[in-house]
Amino acid sequence: MRVSRRAVLALPAALLLGPRSAGAAPDEEGYRTLNRAVVEQVLLPAYRRFAEATANFAAQLDTLARNPAEAAPWQAARQGFGQTVLAWEGVQPVRFGPADLFSRHARIQTWPDPQDSIGHDLAAAVAARDPAVLEARPQGLGNVTVQGLPALERLLFGEDAAERLAAGDAEAGYRAALLRTIGGNLATLARDILAGWTTDENPYATTLTGPRQPYAAPREAAQELFKLLHSTVGSVAARKLERPLGSDATAARPALLEWWRSGLSGQAIQANLVLARDMASAGFVPVIEKAGDGELAELLRRAFEQVVTTARGLPLPLKTAITDPARRAPVIRLQREATVLQALLAQRLPPALDIQPGVAAPDSN
Repeated sequence: MRVSRRAVLALPAALLLGPRSAGAAPDEEGYRTLNRAVVEQVLLPAYRRFAEATANFAAQLDTLARNPAEAAPWQAARQGFGQTVLAWEGVQPVRFGPADLFSRHARIQTWPDPQDSIGHDLAAAVAARDPAVLEARPQGLGNVTVQGLPALERLLFGEDAAERLAAGDAEAGYRAALLRTIGGNLATLARDILAGWTTDENPYATTLTGPRQPYAAPREAAQELFKLLHSTVGSVAARKLERPLGSDATAARPALLEWWRSGLSGQAIQANLVLARDMASAGFVPVIEKAGDGELAELLRRAFEQVVTTARGLPLPLKTAITDPARRAPVIRLQREATVLQALLAQRLPPALDIQPGVAAPDSN
């Protein structure tokens, strides 16, 4: 029986989890095709967008630091923050390769932060006018909590942020210097990650598509990309939606949402799911279809389109929607659809691709 697109993920997960794929596993060239498509059509363009966004954002923060009392620089910096965050969410789930070196991923975004270490550390640095924080180096260590986008979110969207920057006192001067430091640091980190994928002595894009060590064969690189696909969907379902939603509107915890201060929680989820959809449509679906399992390929295609459509229809901002009984339904629907899609990926893709089913927990950090 053919299932309509809207019904695909409304079904219980058990109905979607079929036996071993009817098609043959991809041959070596099939794995290479999958890896090249995901890297070249999805990941590299996303990293280029992130590098471009951070470069523009650093310039906007510099302008704001020099003109803290003017409305236009504030508007531009806050818009630049949103553009940078959404570009980051297009690669945020990638924790291997160049993003893993020198704690780059954590330096860009430490999250979740249940103890609000970022808030405490940032407040302490501002209060002490800590010069060490202003000397952050992209390949150094130091305190990562005050070096990335979450710290900037507090500096740009925190309580009395505009007034404190425009005050003209010593604290305002330190905040201005901090905006410049973090903006420049982010731009350098993004540029270094992109170089690690593309122009370094051993580009990681070639490591995945070649493949080279640590991947002994194209299938092992495809396994890495499958883990990325699965964990991206799983993180949305569990960490980004289930935990903040709670059991009902009265139990919702908006402060557990990502980017709740800037109101970008829903848009970040959309960007994550677009990344997953694009990985599937560029690499996984065509290779599975070519290997002879058209039914699974079509199911995946429809499922990803459905979750992205549902995500784009979320009521925004999420921080108010999840506490409103009248607006929670679309958020709950997306959480359930993402959960079913995660199960579908875990059960059906490993046999179809002849890879190991073991995947990393989506909320392991």
